[in-house]
Amino acid sequence: MVAVALKPGRRTWRMRRNAWILVVAACTLGSSAANADHDPNNTVTIYVHGFERAGADRHGVYGETIHEALMDSIASLAGLPVADGTNSPPPNAVSAISYYGDTPPAYYSAADVADIDQITAAWGGGVPRYAMIVAKYARHVLERSGARQVNFVSASFGSLIVRWLIEKDVAGLASQGKIARWLTAEGVLCGNWAASRDGLVGFLDFLDPLPIDVDHMNYDWVRTNLHAPRTEADNPLYGGILIGQFASTDDRYNDGALSGLMATYGEWQPNDGAQALGDARFQTVTAQSRLLGMPPTLDLFHVGHRSLDNHRGAWVQASAFLTQRRRVTVVMTSAQVTNLHEAHTIFWDARPAEVLFESRVYSPAAQARWGIADPLSTCEKDGAVAPLRRYNRDGDTQAFSHVIFDDFVLSDETQLRLELHAEEVDYDPWYGVVETAHTPYYDDLGSGTLMVSTLGPGTYTFQAPSWNCALSVTVTDYPFAPLVGVSDPVPSGGRGVLRISPNPFSSSVRVTLAGAPVPGVATLRIYDLSGRLVRRMTGGMGGFVWDGRDDQGVPLPAGVYLHRVSTLRQEWSGRSCLLR
Repeated sequence: MVAVALKPGRRTWRMRRNAWILVVAACTLGSSAANADHDPNNTVTIYVHGFERAGADRHGVYGETIHEALMDSIASLAGLPVADGTNSPPPNAVSAISYYGDTPPAYYSAADVADIDQITAAWGGGVPRYAMIVAKYARHVLERSGARQVNFVSASFGSLIVRWLIEKDVAGLASQGKIARWLTAEGVLCGNWAASRDGLVGFLDFLDPLPIDVDHMNYDWVRTNLHAPRTEADNPLYGGILIGQFASTDDRYNDGALSGLMATYGEWQPNDGAQALGDARFQTVTAQSRLLGMPPTLDLFHVGHRSLDNHRGAWVQASAFLTQRRRVTVVMTSAQVTNLHEAHTIFWDARPAEVLFESRVYSPAAQARWGIADPLSTCEKDGAVAPLRRYNRDGDTQAFSHVIFDDFVLSDETQLRLELHAEEVDYDPWYGVVETAHTPYYDDLGSGTLMVSTLGPGTYTFQAPSWNCALSVTVTDYPFAPLVGVSDPVPSGGRGVLRISPNPFSSSVRVTLAGAPVPGVATLRIYDLSGRLVRRMTGGMGGFVWDGRDDQGVPLPAGVYLHRVSTLRQEWSGRSCLLR
C-alpha cells in the first residue's frame, strides 16, 4: 500500500484463444480519515453550459441560477439536492448558471458591476467576461450554502471558460483551494479546429453567426492568452483539483460536415461533429498539475456533439466522478494475434495485418440500481478511436499501453464488465487502410466478456478464437470523505417531508410522507418539467405507487418529474428521475 497525504497549504482540483492475463494492483492514497477537501457533503456543484449562437448578444440577467435537465438527472443518480435559485441551497446542492446577458443579478454590488464592466472593456467580452461571471456566481453560492468547495461541470465552450477561470485564478477560487472537482464534457478545452480555420466557420451551422466567442475558440487565441502548447495542462493551480474528461466520438452531427472539412485539409482526426477529440482533453498534464500525482480521468462515448446529455451511462459516470473516491484504471498492456486473417502466399502477401482492439465497459451496479445498461466508456472502430496495431506473423505478441477504463466507480460497485473485440481491417480510410474496395472490410478475430474486480488485486485470463491479451488494473482510493446519505430536514411543526423511493426508478416509485401525522386523504399530482400535469392520484398517505404512466396509461418518457402531495391543510413537494 502507498500512502500519500494532501499537503497542507497546497489544496490548489473506449476477442478467445490463449491467455489474457489481467494484473490488478491496489493502491490507497492518503489515510482513512476524512479529508476536509473534496468532501461531496460540503461541495456545491455548478454546471457551466456551452456555446449558444445568439448568446453574446442576449439581453437579460446574467449570473443567475437556471434549470438544466442534465444536472437534474445526475443529481438524482448521485442523491444530491438541486438548487432552485430562491432559498439558500444545501451545502451539497447542484446548480447551473447562465453567463450570457447584459444585466447584472440582484446579488451584485457596485464593485461587482465595475469588475464586469472593466473585464468586458479590456477583452471585448467573451471568455474572460464569462469566467468572471461564473466565478462571482460560485462565490455567491458558496456563501449562501455554507459549502467549503465547489465542483464545476462544464460542457463544450463552457470548458474553455472554466479553464480560464482556473489558470487565471479568477476571484481567487483556485489559489484558495475552493475548487474540488472539474468535469469537462465534450469540452472546447484546447480550442476548436473549425474556429481556427479562416473562412471555414461559416460552413458549420454550430459556429454561425460569428460572435466573439468563436474568436476565443481559435487555437492562436488559446496559445497566446492561456498556455502554449494549448493541449497541455501546466499550472500549479490544477494540482489540488480532481479533473475528469468526457469526450464524444460520433462525427455524424451536422451530416459529418466537420469530418469532411478536416479530410479536405488532410487533417482528419476523431471528432463528435463539432469538436475534435484531441481538443476535448488535455493531451499532456505536467507533474505540478496532477492531484496526488494522478492524471485526469477520461471516458469516451460514441455519440455526437449535443447528444451526451441523453446518454445514461454518462449520467452514471458523472455522478460517480462527483461523489465517489475509488478510481479504477484498466490498461491493456499486450496482445497476441494467433490468426492474422490476412492472405499471404508466395504470389501475394497482404501482411502486415492491421488489427483493431475494441472495448466497452459496463457497470453491474448501475444495472442493478437503476436498470441502466449503457456503457460507461466505449472505444471502437466507429469514430476511429480504437487502437490499431500491425502484426506480421501468426502468433506475434506486441506490448503497448492502451487505457480501457480510467474513472471512479459507484460505492457498491464490486466489479466491472468488459466487452472486448478484435478485428482485422482491410479498408477504412480514417485509419489509412485501403487494401481492398470489396466487402467485407473487416475480419472478426473474436469477442467476449470479462468481469474484473474493483476491490483488490487479482489476475484474470481471457481468450478469443484468434487473439488474446494481457491487462493491468489499478485500484486507487483517494483520501476523500464518503458521500453521506442525509435525509432532508423535517420542518418544525410536524410538517414532515416527502419520501420518494427508489429514486431514480425504472418501473415504479413509492411516494410516502415521513415525520408527520398521517392524514386521512391526500392527492398526488405529478408534473413534467414544463409544468404540465401528467398524473393525478387520490388516496391515503400510507403511500402512493406511481408506475411512470400518465392518466391515460401511456408510458411517459425518461426524465425528471415533480411530485406534489396535498391535503386540505398542507402541501409537500419532491421530484423523481424516471429511467427508460
